Amino acid sequence: MKKFACLALALGLTATLAACASTSTGGGAADELVIEGYGAEYQDIFEKEIAKPFTEKTGIKIKYTAAGSASEQYAAIRAANGDPGFDLAVMTSLELYQGSRDRLLAPVTTEKVPNLARVPRKLREKTYGVGAIQDVQQVVLMYHRSLFPKPPTSWQAMWDPKYRSGTLIFNPANILGVYAMLSAAELDGGGITNTEPGFARIKELAKYALATPQASAGAVPYMEKGTATLFPYLDGRAAIYARTTDYDYTVPSESSYASLGSLGIPARAANKDAAYKFIDYWLSGEVQRRWALAYNVGPAVTGLQFPADFAAKHITTAEKLDKIKIADPETITRNRTAWGRQWAEAVR
Repeated sequence: MKKFACLALALGLTATLAACASTSTGGGAADELVIEGYGAEYQDIFEKEIAKPFTEKTGIKIKYTAAGSASEQYAAIRAANGDPGFDLAVMTSLELYQGSRDRLLAPVTTEKVPNLARVPRKLREKTYGVGAIQDVQQVVLMYHRSLFPKPPTSWQAMWDPKYRSGTLIFNPANILGVYAMLSAAELDGGGITNTEPGFARIKELAKYALATPQASAGAVPYMEKGTATLFPYLDGRAAIYARTTDYDYTVPSESSYASLGSLGIPARAANKDAAYKFIDYWLSGEVQRRWALAYNVGPAVTGLQFPADFAAKHITTAEKLDKIKIADPETITRNRTAWGRQWAEAVR
């Protein structure tokens, strides 16, 4: 009996010492960080430019899972009441807003993430105290080079009879579809609080459009076949296909909307300390520049130097960041389901 009691005591002391040695807030393995994010080219670039160098610098291994869209990742956090089995998720500022309301994302402060102080106020305000923005994309106009002697300069080109039969209308289930609808509404004096002009334009365009993709990846086959004329896209993916297809992209004269790549930590994540270290690493100037160039996006910090041709097509300066529009997340969250129904009615 004494033998078993001593064994139990020894095991208990071992477990206690292991817990004390761990730097993880939640008590999990401190040398591993479980991250959920996007797949395809995003995962390839992430693992090469972010995960591998981070592990080499800190010794913290990253287990990365391509788990679908940002909204799907947040749905997993909500379903698990803040304990989904991963430590950090790649999402957008819309999920950060929702997570702050639901209290299902952990606070992210300059005390935990010192490099957060490098991020401009305009972007920090869109983290709602529960995350960080690591890159800035903008909605651009993707066009078929062979059809345009000069790049189109306005969203109006999508309704031009010469091009409308090859346009793509994105579903608002994908945030690209929301921003495209808002841009259409603004052409006729509408906007986020008056979307009817946008849906009227979508209804008119749907009579001729080539397709109505559910996600941005749905545009790829039409570019590969060369059947699309022009359509809204995000500059990160646009830059990739501008190198491999006969398509290029431009920012219309009416300006555009930003899509803010974000990082959120589930409220009950096992390894919060490692997640904070990871976010701080990604917000360092060197890593910000490396990621921006690799993924073709704007950085979340300003004051970095980029090649002129890259800077011309991405948000790389404080001046460009000031001009880009950031849609109100509360309005989007409140109306997105209804907008989805209106979109379906318009394109049927």
